[in-house]
Amino acid sequence: MRRYNLRHDVDGKWLVVDGVTVQPAKLDDVPLTGMGWPEACDMVALLNCLDAIESAARDYEALAAAE
Repeated sequence: MRRYNLRHDVDGKWLVVDGVTVQPAKLDDVPLTGMGWPEACDMVALLNCLDAIESAARDYEALAAAE
């Protein structure tokens, strides 16, 4: 399941929504709102990749701790 998704913002712009908090996602404390379609799509892809990497790292850490 993907954590980050797109939603329409005001004036035809887009925002990235964090599925955990159901709030606009933030990058370095900057809300990811008011973006054009290509930029918003890139941000969703990037954030979902980073989330997958963090999840895999936690899984590997748990496996290593169990050994």
